[in-house]
Amino acid sequence: MVLFLDKDIAHIACVMPAALAEGRGGSILSSGYWRRRLNQLLDAAHLTRAQLDALDRLLRQLDAFDARQPSPDAANPSFMSLDISTTRVKRQKTS
Repeated sequence: MVLFLDKDIAHIACVMPAALAEGRGGSILSSGYWRRRLNQLLDAAHLTRAQLDALDRLLRQLDAFDARQPSPDAANPSFMSLDISTTRVKRQKTS
């Protein structure tokens, strides 16, 4: 099991940076996907200190990646709220 975890961690360490790189259509796989993968590995029993350190480094890389990304609220105006409680529409009076 230890060898399998080492191989999985090494694979993620090699693939994750390229998958997060901004290409024409954005990143191939989201940081959320990688975070779930890493958390699944953290749930494994009997992780060695070296494995914990490697997983921690990868999670910190994801934190740094997420910190560089614009917030969804700023990027998408549909998330903006509009207060219409003070908006008034003048109506014409009809006789």
